[in-house]
Amino acid sequence: MKSINEQLNELYASKWEALSEALLESVEGGAPKKPQNPMLLYVGDEKAWQNADLRVMIFGQETNDWEGYFSTDKPIAHLCDVYDRFFNKEGYRKHGGCFWNGVARLKKMIGEKFPQRQISYLWNNIVKVGKAYEKGRPPKYMYDIERTLFRVIPDEVSILKPNLAIFLTGNSYDNLIRENFGQVGYAAIPPFGEKQLARLSIPAAETLGSAFRTYHPGYLFRHGINAYFSAIIGEITL
Repeated sequence: MKSINEQLNELYASKWEALSEALLESVEGGAPKKPQNPMLLYVGDEKAWQNADLRVMIFGQETNDWEGYFSTDKPIAHLCDVYDRFFNKEGYRKHGGCFWNGVARLKKMIGEKFPQRQISYLWNNIVKVGKAYEKGRPPKYMYDIERTLFRVIPDEVSILKPNLAIFLTGNSYDNLIRENFGQVGYAAIPPFGEKQLARLSIPAAETLGSAFRTYHPGYLFRHGINAYFSAIIGEITL
């Protein structure tokens, strides 16, 4: 049986040539923004992930300058190693910023709620290919390339089988969640409104247990981040 990382590698490799050609053609055709390298997932400890009581996939919005301008000189293996060093080995702690401080806060609070449980985490983004050297959502023509040729998130979820997904994306990215997973239901978690914090129902993601969507930590830190995270954690049953 193939390992998790082998399955992920095959998934990315099956779409790599078409994605590479389209991204390079967009630049050669005079597109105003250059694409950065796609964010590829890698499991640092497959056994720990598979045996965890809680497998958590935390979604952000899009990467900000992930390994710079897209280049075929940075193959799949290289990008997986970048992810491994940045997330699994916690290189992100050197970066700080609202998002990663929020992730650290969330992990701490989950660990405190379930001190006797084994918990493993992976990070993902609802947009896999961002703008090189810039922050923010990529232009439509760039995202269309990803959506058409590199729609891998549903397959990543199928391979990895997280039993909890937390989308720290904000409701303005709900259309991208639907573009990846199809039909999605949203139910508010009191005392918050649906736009603030919602439990997601994703029929297409059969292997996914619970899923929640709330704001990016940049917003949450200004509006009571602990209350939002406590509400999510209160919905988790193990």
